[in-house]
Order: sequence, then C-alpha cells, then structure tokens
Amino acid sequence: MNYQNQLTLLYDILKNQQQMGYGTTDEYSQLHRLAEALQGQEQLDTSMQQTLANISEYCTNGNCAEYGPDINQWLQSIEDLTVPYPHE
Repeated sequence: MNYQNQLTLLYDILKNQQQMGYGTTDEYSQLHRLAEALQGQEQLDTSMQQTLANISEYCTNGNCAEYGPDINQWLQSIEDLTVPYPHE
C-alpha cells in the first residue's frame, strides 16, 4: 500500500469516527499503525509529520469528543496533501 492509499485510509477512518462520535479499539489500532507507517515517508513535510504524531497520541487517548477540533484540522491537512486525489 503506497503512502497515498495510507493517507486515504487514515482520512476515511478519522472522518467516520468524527461523524459517529466514537471509534472502536480496532480503528484506533489501525489509525496508530497507519500514522506510524506514514511518519517514515520522506514525501511528507514537517507539519504533516507533526499531524501524524498528534494522531498517534489521539489513538492512545481514544476520545473523539475531546479531539473534535483537532480531527477537523487533521482531516483538512490530509485533504490539502491529497488534492490530486479528492475524497468522495
């Protein structure tokens, strides 16, 4: 799975958690794995690396309500990065 696919999956899971207002343990585990894998990508700038670190931290706390504004910002960061690959 290339990094664009990983970003898309990360986006989709975060968006779903935001809409539902909660996430499952499996989703948090998958988000954490994706964020960790993406942090090694040279294509991603420092700002996105920090966003991924914040997502990893979010996964350990697992509270969608507490991180609501942050999730919005993370989703926007991913959208900005994946403009050639719009989400439907």
